[in-house]
Amino acid sequence: MILSNYERKFIVIIITNFIKENINSAYRFAFTYMKNQHDAEDVVSESIIKAIRSAGSLKDPERIKPWFFKIVSNTAVTHLKKKQRVIPFETMDDSDEYEDTYDISNLNEMIEKLPKEYMEVIVLRFFEDMKIKDMAEVLGINENTAKTRLYKALRLLKEDMVDHYE
Repeated sequence: MILSNYERKFIVIIITNFIKENINSAYRFAFTYMKNQHDAEDVVSESIIKAIRSAGSLKDPERIKPWFFKIVSNTAVTHLKKKQRVIPFETMDDSDEYEDTYDISNLNEMIEKLPKEYMEVIVLRFFEDMKIKDMAEVLGINENTAKTRLYKALRLLKEDMVDHYE
C-alpha cells in the first residue's frame, strides 16, 4: 500500500502513541518468549523500529494491537532462532536469567511451566486482554485453534492447581 507523506506521518503518529501507551505490555509479551530482561528489551526495540518502518502495512488503525503484537512475536521467534544457532542450550548458564523484582505467585510459576503454545494464549488473553480473534491473528493460527489452546491451557492450569493445593 502506497501512502502519501501526510498519511504516512499520521500512521506513524498513531503507532508512536500506541507504543507509548503499551510499551510495558509489549515488554511483558516479549519476556514470555525471551525469559530475560536484556533480550526482551532488544526484541521490543527492534519491534518498534520494524513497526515504524512498515507503517504502510497497517491497514486498519483499529487493529493496531494485534498488528504490533504480531511484530513482537515474530521478532522474538527470530531472536530465539538466532540465539539457538549461536549458543547451544547446554552451554548457557543461569547468569543470563532476569530476576523479577516482583513476588511471583504460584499462578505465574504455573503459567511459565506451560508449553509455549499454551503460555502464549494465556498471556495474550488474560494479561494483554486480547480477544480470541486478535490472539489468533498475533499467533498466526485460526480462531478455533486459539480457542482450543486456551481451553487446554486453562484445564492444565486447573489440574496443576488442584495438585498443588491438595
